[in-house]
Amino acid sequence: MWILSLVTARAEPPDPVLEALSRELEVSVEGWREEPDPPYYLAYRSVDRHVWRIEARYGALASSSDSRVRVLDVVARVGSFELDSTHPIRDASALQAPYHMGQQMPVSGPPEALQSVVWEATNKEVRDAQELWRQLQTVQKVKVEEIHEAPDFSPATAVVDVRPLAELEVDRGAWEDTLIEVSAVLDAHPDILRSAAELSAEAENHYIVTSEGTRLRHPRTWLRVDIHTEAIADDGMVLRIYRWKDVRVAEALPDADELTSWAEDLVQRTVALRVAPLGDAYDGPILLRGPAAGVFMHEVIGHRVEGHRQKDEKEGQTFREKIGTQLLPPDISIFDDPTLDTWTGTYLNGSYAYDDEGQPAQRAWIVRDGVFEGFLMSRSPIDIEGFHHSNGHGRASSYNTPTARMANTIVSSSRPVPVAELRAMLLAEVRAQGREYGMMIEELAGGFTMTGRVYPNSFNVRATYGWRVYADGRPDELVRGIDLVGTPLVALSNVMAAGDDPGVFNGFCGASSGSVPNAAVSPSLLIRQLETQKKESSSDRPPLLPKPQGPETGT
Repeated sequence: MWILSLVTARAEPPDPVLEALSRELEVSVEGWREEPDPPYYLAYRSVDRHVWRIEARYGALASSSDSRVRVLDVVARVGSFELDSTHPIRDASALQAPYHMGQQMPVSGPPEALQSVVWEATNKEVRDAQELWRQLQTVQKVKVEEIHEAPDFSPATAVVDVRPLAELEVDRGAWEDTLIEVSAVLDAHPDILRSAAELSAEAENHYIVTSEGTRLRHPRTWLRVDIHTEAIADDGMVLRIYRWKDVRVAEALPDADELTSWAEDLVQRTVALRVAPLGDAYDGPILLRGPAAGVFMHEVIGHRVEGHRQKDEKEGQTFREKIGTQLLPPDISIFDDPTLDTWTGTYLNGSYAYDDEGQPAQRAWIVRDGVFEGFLMSRSPIDIEGFHHSNGHGRASSYNTPTARMANTIVSSSRPVPVAELRAMLLAEVRAQGREYGMMIEELAGGFTMTGRVYPNSFNVRATYGWRVYADGRPDELVRGIDLVGTPLVALSNVMAAGDDPGVFNGFCGASSGSVPNAAVSPSLLIRQLETQKKESSSDRPPLLPKPQGPETGT
């Protein structure tokens, strides 16, 4: 078996997790070989996660924790690469659907103790796979042929890469003091209903061992400091604003002075938003600034180019027949690249060396020079030329089975327009359409999208706030309570130009394979026609009594 890579930094003591996974894999492969319907593929995926969490509220320490957990996922496939036990059973009830449940492992102890957990989980997964395989063979005999025929799994080259263990130290005492001070700044204004300052830090070691010969241990560190405020307007609308920064090393976190500046700015913006007018339902020119444009593209195009969706008959498959079609202006390109650790000096949350199927991370082009090029692929192939194998995008959180997912999605322009000129173009388009104002969106809090066939194939991008930009030169007006909505092909066809100000949005994306870290990078985007709708609201009034205040601000 050809070995792709081998990394050994130095002689290290035996790793009990790696030893337990390797031992049980060898025993299981041999033990099941003579049984009826043995698994043709068996894989173990484990994550050893050390987590620190600190939270401060109201100028006091709310919580401070240090925890450790190890989790195990077993993948067993019965059948063959062409057709196996993971194949969807058409018209199956929820009780017949494939069900996967991961398992916790001891955080310490000898390999034998860990191996016992692996042994137990393997027996269940193989038995379940055998039962699904028997059900599938029955169903295949009575159902019509499927529209899109493609193998269920693709062969892959084995990879061996055992990297040094991730380690991360956090000065919890110093950070507790800092966050307490910052939370006091956030809480000082009487209009701030709730607020918090938080630090999350994780050191993870990912293990993958497979019957094909793959043997991986790769580290990941992640730290996020974030602050947020919450207020309630007189009409009952709850307003939340966040600031955060994701980094790989503690030295890159903002210091106390920077966090205090964030807090002061956040309070001012929240108080202003509380009395800002509600936005209206609107359709017209919209300018999406930097990170907001990245989230927009993530929701509009991202999930629709995940490979496994192209052979699911319940999916809308918006872009399945669009390869070679002009989707965007010729100067705009989009690719997804987990190998990038930073972009213009900012850490990217979706970086990794290997995906959760043990495949090396790769750059995957989605749109090049405005033309749609293809899909993000796990090891679930599709019947489209050029997409029979993984391009390193098979991802899952613990207790889930990997599917194709976004990592670091990058939007770029070969002819970037200065931001001031982009604003002028916005106003010119507003006047050309005979409108009173256009919209500018600076911050988004995320979004969601529906990609299936039963419900409208649409997206909703959650705006934190926006600005009306008036054609007659009046000052921009802050507005609240709007979301961006629409359908993907119409939205993409209305993209006019991109700016020269790439911004990074780091976050986590949820889908069928769980929540995975990702990043969206984009310059500002000018869109000729996009729709907003009013955001949901609450009927609760603001608190009757004033918030208690400390001795420095009165009682």
